Amino acid sequence: MTSFSFRTKATIVITLLLATVLNYLDRQTISILAPTLQHQMGLNNEHLGWLFAIFYYSYTLFQFAVGPVLDRFNLRWCFAFAVMAWSLAVGLTGLATGFASLMIFRFLLGVTESANWPAGLRVMERTLPPEERTLGCGIFESGAGVGALIAPIAIFALLGAFGWRSVFFCLGLLGFFWAPIWLFVTRSPELSPVWTSARTEGGGIAGLLRVYLDFARSRKFWWVLVVSITVNPCFYFTVNWLPTYFVQARRLVPGAHLGGMLTVIFLALDIGNVGGGAGTLWLTRHKFSVETARRIVFLTATGLVGGCAIVPFVATAWGAVAALVAVNLGLGIWNSMYLTMAQEVSSANVSTAAGTLSGFGSLVGAFAMWAVGRVTNSAGDFTIPMVSVTVAIVLAAIGGWAASRRPAGGPQTVGIQEA
Repeated sequence: MTSFSFRTKATIVITLLLATVLNYLDRQTISILAPTLQHQMGLNNEHLGWLFAIFYYSYTLFQFAVGPVLDRFNLRWCFAFAVMAWSLAVGLTGLATGFASLMIFRFLLGVTESANWPAGLRVMERTLPPEERTLGCGIFESGAGVGALIAPIAIFALLGAFGWRSVFFCLGLLGFFWAPIWLFVTRSPELSPVWTSARTEGGGIAGLLRVYLDFARSRKFWWVLVVSITVNPCFYFTVNWLPTYFVQARRLVPGAHLGGMLTVIFLALDIGNVGGGAGTLWLTRHKFSVETARRIVFLTATGLVGGCAIVPFVATAWGAVAALVAVNLGLGIWNSMYLTMAQEVSSANVSTAAGTLSGFGSLVGAFAMWAVGRVTNSAGDFTIPMVSVTVAIVLAAIGGWAASRRPAGGPQTVGIQEA
Protein backbone atom coordinates (compact mmCIF):
# COMPACT_ATOMS: atom_id res chain seq x y z
CA MET A 1 0.00 0.00 0.00
CA THR A 2 1.27 3.46 -0.92
CA SER A 3 2.17 5.68 2.03
CA PHE A 4 0.37 9.03 1.95
CA SER A 5 1.15 12.21 3.85
CA PHE A 6 -0.77 13.11 6.98
CA ARG A 7 -2.30 16.10 5.17
CA THR A 8 -3.57 13.93 2.33
CA LYS A 9 -5.06 11.33 4.67
CA ALA A 10 -6.66 13.96 6.89
CA THR A 11 -8.19 15.81 3.93
CA ILE A 12 -9.70 12.63 2.51
CA VAL A 13 -11.11 11.47 5.85
CA ILE A 14 -12.66 14.89 6.56
CA THR A 15 -14.25 15.00 3.11
CA LEU A 16 -15.66 11.50 3.64
CA LEU A 17 -16.93 12.67 7.03
CA LEU A 18 -18.84 15.48 5.31
CA ALA A 19 -20.40 13.01 2.87
CA THR A 20 -21.64 10.92 5.79
CA VAL A 21 -23.01 14.05 7.49
CA LEU A 22 -25.07 14.71 4.36
CA ASN A 23 -26.08 11.06 4.13
CA TYR A 24 -27.56 11.02 7.62
CA LEU A 25 -28.88 14.54 7.56
CA ASP A 26 -30.84 13.63 4.43
CA ARG A 27 -32.21 10.34 5.70
CA GLN A 28 -33.08 11.86 9.10
CA THR A 29 -35.59 14.27 7.58
CA ILE A 30 -38.42 11.74 7.69
CA SER A 31 -37.55 10.69 11.25
CA ILE A 32 -37.49 14.24 12.62
CA LEU A 33 -40.55 15.29 10.65
CA ALA A 34 -42.47 12.07 11.46
CA PRO A 35 -44.87 13.65 14.02
CA THR A 36 -45.57 16.54 11.62
CA LEU A 37 -46.13 14.23 8.65
CA GLN A 38 -48.37 12.01 10.75
CA HIS A 39 -50.53 15.05 11.47
CA GLN A 40 -50.42 16.46 7.92
CA MET A 41 -51.04 13.19 6.06
CA GLY A 42 -52.89 11.04 8.59
CA LEU A 43 -50.10 8.49 9.06
CA ASN A 44 -49.90 6.03 11.96
CA ASN A 45 -46.87 4.19 13.38
CA GLU A 46 -47.24 1.32 10.94
CA HIS A 47 -47.11 3.81 8.05
CA LEU A 48 -43.93 5.23 9.57
CA GLY A 49 -42.52 1.74 9.93
CA TRP A 50 -43.07 1.17 6.21
CA LEU A 51 -41.45 4.50 5.32
CA PHE A 52 -38.38 3.57 7.35
CA ALA A 53 -38.39 0.00 6.01
CA ILE A 54 -38.74 0.86 2.30
CA PHE A 55 -35.63 3.01 2.55
CA TYR A 56 -33.64 0.12 4.01
CA TYR A 57 -35.04 -2.44 1.57
CA SER A 58 -33.90 -0.40 -1.43
CA TYR A 59 -30.67 0.50 0.39
CA THR A 60 -30.08 -3.22 0.94
CA LEU A 61 -30.83 -4.26 -2.63
CA PHE A 62 -28.48 -1.73 -4.14
CA GLN A 63 -25.69 -2.23 -1.63
CA PHE A 64 -25.34 -5.72 -3.06
CA ALA A 65 -25.02 -4.18 -6.52
CA VAL A 66 -23.05 -1.01 -5.81
CA GLY A 67 -20.03 -2.74 -4.25
CA PRO A 68 -18.97 -4.57 -7.43
CA VAL A 69 -19.55 -1.37 -9.43
CA LEU A 70 -17.33 0.69 -7.13
CA ASP A 71 -14.62 -1.98 -7.18
CA ARG A 72 -14.56 -1.99 -11.01
CA PHE A 73 -15.05 1.64 -12.05
CA ASN A 74 -13.42 4.95 -11.16
CA LEU A 75 -14.37 5.42 -7.52
CA ARG A 76 -13.76 9.16 -7.49
CA TRP A 77 -16.40 9.95 -10.11
CA CYS A 78 -18.83 7.25 -8.95
CA PHE A 79 -18.88 8.71 -5.44
CA ALA A 80 -19.49 12.27 -6.68
CA PHE A 81 -22.39 11.06 -8.83
CA ALA A 82 -23.92 9.08 -5.95
CA VAL A 83 -23.95 12.08 -3.57
CA MET A 84 -25.62 14.30 -6.17
CA ALA A 85 -28.16 11.57 -6.94
CA TRP A 86 -29.24 11.11 -3.33
CA SER A 87 -29.44 14.89 -2.87
CA LEU A 88 -31.83 15.04 -5.82
CA ALA A 89 -33.94 12.28 -4.23
CA VAL A 90 -34.17 14.31 -1.01
CA GLY A 91 -35.23 17.45 -2.85
CA LEU A 92 -37.95 15.56 -4.71
CA THR A 93 -39.42 14.37 -1.40
CA GLY A 94 -40.59 17.93 -0.82
CA LEU A 95 -43.09 17.35 -3.64
CA ALA A 96 -44.78 14.40 -1.87
CA THR A 97 -48.56 14.54 -1.59
CA GLY A 98 -49.26 11.45 0.50
CA PHE A 99 -48.08 8.09 1.76
CA ALA A 100 -47.58 6.55 -1.72
CA SER A 101 -45.38 9.36 -3.01
CA LEU A 102 -43.39 9.40 0.23
CA MET A 103 -42.75 5.68 -0.27
CA ILE A 104 -41.47 6.28 -3.82
CA PHE A 105 -39.08 9.03 -2.82
CA ARG A 106 -37.80 7.07 0.20
CA PHE A 107 -37.17 4.11 -2.11
CA LEU A 108 -35.10 6.34 -4.42
CA LEU A 109 -33.16 7.76 -1.46
CA GLY A 110 -32.22 4.24 -0.35
CA VAL A 111 -31.05 3.35 -3.85
CA THR A 112 -28.78 6.37 -4.15
CA GLU A 113 -27.42 6.48 -0.58
CA SER A 114 -26.26 2.85 -0.81
CA ALA A 115 -22.86 3.89 -2.20
CA ASN A 116 -21.62 5.89 0.79
CA TRP A 117 -20.16 3.17 3.04
CA PRO A 118 -18.84 0.78 0.35
CA ALA A 119 -17.10 3.75 -1.31
CA GLY A 120 -15.74 5.32 1.86
CA LEU A 121 -14.42 2.06 3.29
CA ARG A 122 -12.56 1.25 0.08
CA VAL A 123 -10.98 4.72 0.07
CA MET A 124 -9.74 4.32 3.64
CA GLU A 125 -8.50 0.77 3.13
CA ARG A 126 -6.33 2.11 0.32
CA THR A 127 -5.09 5.22 2.10
CA LEU A 128 -4.74 4.30 5.80
CA PRO A 129 -2.43 1.71 7.44
CA PRO A 130 -4.16 -0.96 9.59
CA GLU A 131 -3.39 0.69 12.93
CA GLU A 132 -5.10 3.92 11.80
CA ARG A 133 -8.21 2.39 10.23
CA THR A 134 -10.38 2.13 13.33
CA LEU A 135 -9.83 5.83 14.03
CA GLY A 136 -10.38 6.65 10.36
CA CYS A 137 -13.57 4.59 10.32
CA GLY A 138 -14.67 6.26 13.53
CA ILE A 139 -14.21 9.74 12.06
CA PHE A 140 -15.92 8.68 8.82
CA GLU A 141 -18.81 7.10 10.72
CA SER A 142 -19.02 10.08 13.08
CA GLY A 143 -20.64 11.88 10.18
CA ALA A 144 -23.73 9.84 10.99
CA GLY A 145 -23.66 11.24 14.51
CA VAL A 146 -22.99 14.77 13.28
CA GLY A 147 -25.84 14.47 10.79
CA ALA A 148 -28.15 13.16 13.49
CA LEU A 149 -26.83 15.84 15.85
CA ILE A 150 -27.55 18.84 13.64
CA ALA A 151 -30.67 17.39 12.03
CA PRO A 152 -33.11 18.32 14.85
CA ILE A 153 -31.79 21.88 15.07
CA ALA A 154 -31.69 22.50 11.31
CA ILE A 155 -34.92 20.71 10.48
CA PHE A 156 -37.02 22.25 13.26
CA ALA A 157 -35.63 25.70 12.34
CA LEU A 158 -36.57 25.27 8.67
CA LEU A 159 -39.90 23.72 9.64
CA GLY A 160 -40.81 26.66 11.85
CA ALA A 161 -39.70 29.27 9.34
CA PHE A 162 -40.81 27.88 5.99
CA GLY A 163 -42.81 24.65 6.45
CA TRP A 164 -41.94 20.98 6.06
CA ARG A 165 -41.49 20.99 2.27
CA SER A 166 -38.70 23.57 2.53
CA VAL A 167 -36.70 21.14 4.68
CA PHE A 168 -36.37 18.71 1.79
CA PHE A 169 -35.71 21.40 -0.80
CA CYS A 170 -32.94 23.06 1.23
CA LEU A 171 -31.19 19.85 2.26
CA GLY A 172 -31.35 18.57 -1.30
CA LEU A 173 -29.07 21.39 -2.44
CA LEU A 174 -26.18 20.48 -0.15
CA GLY A 175 -24.87 17.49 -2.11
CA PHE A 176 -24.40 19.66 -5.17
CA PHE A 177 -21.95 21.76 -3.15
CA TRP A 178 -20.13 18.70 -1.76
CA ALA A 179 -19.41 16.97 -5.08
CA PRO A 180 -17.16 19.74 -6.54
CA ILE A 181 -15.26 19.88 -3.23
CA TRP A 182 -14.67 16.12 -3.37
CA LEU A 183 -13.44 16.27 -6.97
CA PHE A 184 -11.14 19.17 -6.10
CA VAL A 185 -9.46 17.65 -3.02
CA THR A 186 -8.98 14.25 -4.72
CA ARG A 187 -7.53 15.57 -8.00
CA SER A 188 -3.86 14.87 -7.05
CA PRO A 189 -2.03 12.38 -9.36
CA GLU A 190 -0.62 10.83 -6.16
CA LEU A 191 -4.10 9.48 -5.43
CA SER A 192 -4.78 7.97 -8.85
CA PRO A 193 -4.06 4.36 -7.69
CA VAL A 194 -6.84 4.71 -5.07
CA TRP A 195 -9.50 5.27 -7.73
CA THR A 196 -8.49 2.48 -10.09
CA SER A 197 -10.46 -0.76 -10.18
CA ALA A 198 -9.65 -3.55 -7.75
CA ARG A 199 -7.42 -6.42 -8.86
CA THR A 200 -9.62 -9.51 -9.10
CA GLU A 201 -9.31 -12.96 -10.59
CA GLY A 202 -11.14 -12.61 -13.88
CA GLY A 203 -13.97 -10.29 -14.73
CA GLY A 204 -17.66 -10.32 -15.33
CA ILE A 205 -20.13 -12.59 -13.58
CA ALA A 206 -17.67 -15.47 -13.23
CA GLY A 207 -15.12 -13.28 -11.46
CA LEU A 208 -17.76 -11.85 -9.16
CA LEU A 209 -19.01 -15.33 -8.28
CA ARG A 210 -15.46 -16.31 -7.32
CA VAL A 211 -15.31 -13.29 -5.03
CA TYR A 212 -18.54 -14.33 -3.29
CA LEU A 213 -17.28 -17.91 -3.03
CA ASP A 214 -14.20 -16.60 -1.24
CA PHE A 215 -16.47 -14.73 1.16
CA ALA A 216 -18.48 -17.90 1.83
CA ARG A 217 -15.27 -19.76 2.71
CA SER A 218 -14.11 -17.08 5.14
CA ARG A 219 -14.98 -17.55 8.82
CA LYS A 220 -14.22 -13.88 9.37
CA PHE A 221 -16.91 -12.92 6.84
CA TRP A 222 -19.57 -14.95 8.65
CA TRP A 223 -18.71 -13.57 12.07
CA VAL A 224 -18.66 -10.00 10.78
CA LEU A 225 -22.03 -10.76 9.21
CA VAL A 226 -23.34 -11.59 12.71
CA VAL A 227 -22.13 -8.16 13.83
CA SER A 228 -23.75 -6.46 10.85
CA ILE A 229 -27.21 -7.99 11.29
CA THR A 230 -27.26 -7.15 15.02
CA VAL A 231 -25.58 -3.73 15.21
CA ASN A 232 -27.29 -2.17 12.19
CA PRO A 233 -30.89 -2.67 13.43
CA CYS A 234 -29.93 -1.17 16.83
CA PHE A 235 -28.46 1.87 15.13
CA TYR A 236 -31.43 2.24 12.79
CA PHE A 237 -33.80 2.09 15.74
CA THR A 238 -32.14 4.90 17.63
CA VAL A 239 -31.80 7.27 14.66
CA ASN A 240 -35.28 6.60 13.25
CA TRP A 241 -37.60 6.07 16.19
CA LEU A 242 -36.37 8.28 19.03
CA PRO A 243 -38.22 11.43 17.89
CA THR A 244 -41.48 9.45 17.76
CA TYR A 245 -40.66 7.74 21.08
CA PHE A 246 -40.35 11.06 22.90
CA VAL A 247 -43.56 12.43 21.36
CA GLN A 248 -45.66 9.33 22.00
CA ALA A 249 -44.16 7.78 25.14
CA ARG A 250 -42.90 10.93 26.88
CA ARG A 251 -45.66 13.30 25.62
CA LEU A 252 -43.28 15.95 24.30
CA VAL A 253 -44.25 18.44 21.59
CA PRO A 254 -42.11 18.66 18.43
CA GLY A 255 -39.97 21.79 18.63
CA ALA A 256 -36.88 23.33 20.19
CA HIS A 257 -37.18 21.45 23.53
CA LEU A 258 -37.37 18.06 21.83
CA GLY A 259 -34.66 19.14 19.41
CA GLY A 260 -32.37 19.92 22.34
CA MET A 261 -32.92 16.49 23.86
CA LEU A 262 -32.21 14.73 20.56
CA THR A 263 -29.11 16.86 20.05
CA VAL A 264 -27.69 15.73 23.40
CA ILE A 265 -28.40 12.08 22.56
CA PHE A 266 -26.88 12.20 19.09
CA LEU A 267 -23.85 14.11 20.36
CA ALA A 268 -23.08 10.99 22.40
CA LEU A 269 -23.35 8.91 19.24
CA ASP A 270 -20.81 11.17 17.57
CA ILE A 271 -18.42 11.02 20.52
CA GLY A 272 -18.67 7.23 20.48
CA ASN A 273 -17.85 7.03 16.78
CA VAL A 274 -14.56 8.86 17.28
CA GLY A 275 -13.93 7.52 20.79
CA GLY A 276 -13.99 3.90 19.67
CA GLY A 277 -11.22 4.49 17.17
CA ALA A 278 -9.24 6.75 19.49
CA GLY A 279 -9.51 4.24 22.33
CA THR A 280 -8.29 1.40 20.12
CA LEU A 281 -5.35 3.45 18.87
CA TRP A 282 -4.43 4.49 22.44
CA LEU A 283 -4.50 0.89 23.68
CA THR A 284 -2.38 -0.38 20.78
CA ARG A 285 0.21 2.31 21.57
CA HIS A 286 0.28 1.12 25.19
CA LYS A 287 1.43 -2.44 24.50
CA PHE A 288 -1.94 -4.06 23.70
CA SER A 289 -2.32 -6.04 20.49
CA VAL A 290 -4.83 -4.79 17.93
CA GLU A 291 -6.98 -7.85 18.70
CA THR A 292 -7.03 -7.21 22.46
CA ALA A 293 -7.54 -3.46 22.10
CA ARG A 294 -10.57 -3.92 19.87
CA ARG A 295 -12.08 -6.47 22.23
CA ILE A 296 -11.70 -4.17 25.24
CA VAL A 297 -13.34 -1.35 23.33
CA PHE A 298 -16.33 -3.23 21.94
CA LEU A 299 -17.03 -5.07 25.20
CA THR A 300 -17.16 -1.69 26.96
CA ALA A 301 -19.56 -0.49 24.27
CA THR A 302 -21.72 -3.59 24.72
CA GLY A 303 -22.21 -2.76 28.39
CA LEU A 304 -23.32 0.77 27.51
CA VAL A 305 -25.80 -0.29 24.81
CA GLY A 306 -27.15 -3.04 27.06
CA GLY A 307 -28.71 -0.34 29.23
CA CYS A 308 -31.35 0.29 26.56
CA ALA A 309 -33.64 -2.22 28.28
CA ILE A 310 -34.05 0.10 31.28
CA VAL A 311 -35.08 3.19 29.27
CA PRO A 312 -38.87 2.47 29.29
CA PHE A 313 -38.80 2.21 33.08
CA VAL A 314 -37.04 5.51 33.76
CA ALA A 315 -39.46 7.95 35.40
CA THR A 316 -38.65 11.24 33.69
CA ALA A 317 -37.97 12.34 30.11
CA TRP A 318 -34.56 13.72 31.03
CA GLY A 319 -33.77 10.46 32.84
CA ALA A 320 -34.54 8.66 29.58
CA VAL A 321 -32.25 11.10 27.78
CA ALA A 322 -29.41 10.26 30.19
CA ALA A 323 -29.87 6.53 29.63
CA LEU A 324 -30.05 7.00 25.86
CA VAL A 325 -26.87 9.07 25.94
CA ALA A 326 -25.05 6.01 27.30
CA VAL A 327 -26.75 3.75 24.75
CA ASN A 328 -25.78 5.99 21.84
CA LEU A 329 -22.23 6.40 23.12
CA GLY A 330 -21.93 2.60 22.98
CA LEU A 331 -23.57 2.40 19.56
CA GLY A 332 -21.14 4.97 18.21
CA ILE A 333 -18.22 2.86 19.42
CA TRP A 334 -19.78 -0.25 17.91
CA ASN A 335 -20.26 1.48 14.56
CA SER A 336 -16.56 2.26 14.26
CA MET A 337 -15.66 -1.30 15.28
CA TYR A 338 -18.07 -2.87 12.78
CA LEU A 339 -16.82 -0.73 9.89
CA THR A 340 -13.24 -1.68 10.68
CA MET A 341 -14.16 -5.38 10.70
CA ALA A 342 -16.07 -5.05 7.41
CA GLN A 343 -13.19 -3.17 5.83
CA GLU A 344 -10.76 -5.99 6.61
CA VAL A 345 -12.74 -8.96 5.28
CA SER A 346 -11.19 -8.59 1.83
CA SER A 347 -8.36 -6.29 0.85
CA ALA A 348 -8.94 -6.99 -2.86
CA ASN A 349 -12.69 -6.30 -2.90
CA VAL A 350 -13.38 -3.90 -0.05
CA SER A 351 -16.46 -2.26 -1.56
CA THR A 352 -18.00 -5.60 -2.52
CA ALA A 353 -17.45 -7.03 0.98
CA ALA A 354 -18.71 -3.87 2.69
CA GLY A 355 -21.74 -3.67 0.43
CA THR A 356 -22.60 -7.33 0.99
CA LEU A 357 -22.24 -7.14 4.76
CA SER A 358 -24.10 -3.87 5.07
CA GLY A 359 -26.72 -5.13 2.65
CA PHE A 360 -27.60 -8.03 4.92
CA GLY A 361 -27.48 -5.73 7.94
CA SER A 362 -29.81 -3.29 6.24
CA LEU A 363 -32.16 -6.10 5.22
CA VAL A 364 -32.56 -7.16 8.85
CA GLY A 365 -32.74 -3.50 9.84
CA ALA A 366 -35.54 -2.87 7.34
CA PHE A 367 -37.58 -5.69 8.81
CA ALA A 368 -36.84 -4.38 12.30
CA MET A 369 -38.07 -0.87 11.40
CA TRP A 370 -41.36 -2.30 10.13
CA ALA A 371 -41.63 -4.55 13.21
CA VAL A 372 -41.12 -1.59 15.56
CA GLY A 373 -43.95 0.24 13.85
CA ARG A 374 -46.22 -2.80 14.03
CA VAL A 375 -45.40 -3.61 17.67
CA THR A 376 -45.66 -0.04 18.97
CA ASN A 377 -48.88 0.49 17.05
CA SER A 378 -50.38 -2.55 18.78
CA ALA A 379 -48.76 -2.41 22.23
CA GLY A 380 -48.73 1.36 22.60
CA ASP A 381 -45.20 1.53 24.05
CA PHE A 382 -41.55 0.92 23.15
CA THR A 383 -40.58 -1.66 25.77
CA ILE A 384 -40.21 -4.63 23.41
CA PRO A 385 -38.01 -2.80 20.86
CA MET A 386 -35.72 -1.43 23.58
CA VAL A 387 -35.27 -4.81 25.26
CA SER A 388 -34.55 -6.26 21.81
CA VAL A 389 -31.68 -3.79 21.38
CA THR A 390 -30.05 -5.18 24.52
CA VAL A 391 -30.36 -8.77 23.28
CA ALA A 392 -29.01 -7.87 19.84
CA ILE A 393 -25.90 -6.11 21.13
CA VAL A 394 -24.93 -9.13 23.23
CA LEU A 395 -25.08 -11.25 20.08
CA ALA A 396 -22.96 -8.63 18.31
CA ALA A 397 -20.31 -8.97 21.02
CA ILE A 398 -20.15 -12.73 20.44
CA GLY A 399 -19.69 -12.17 16.70
CA GLY A 400 -17.12 -9.44 17.27
CA TRP A 401 -15.09 -11.59 19.64
CA ALA A 402 -14.88 -14.38 17.05
CA ALA A 403 -14.21 -11.99 14.17
CA SER A 404 -11.28 -10.41 16.01
CA ARG A 405 -9.67 -13.77 16.81
CA ARG A 406 -6.06 -14.00 15.64
CA PRO A 407 -5.57 -16.79 13.06
CA ALA A 408 -3.37 -19.69 14.14
CA GLY A 409 0.20 -19.71 12.96
CA GLY A 410 0.93 -16.03 12.59
CA PRO A 411 -0.01 -12.42 13.15
CA GLN A 412 -3.47 -11.14 12.67
CA THR A 413 -4.42 -10.84 9.01
CA VAL A 414 -7.05 -8.80 7.32
CA GLY A 415 -9.22 -11.47 5.82
CA ILE A 416 -9.13 -12.51 2.16
CA GLN A 417 -5.90 -11.09 0.85
CA GLU A 418 -5.23 -9.60 -2.54
CA ALA A 419 -3.59 -12.07 -4.87
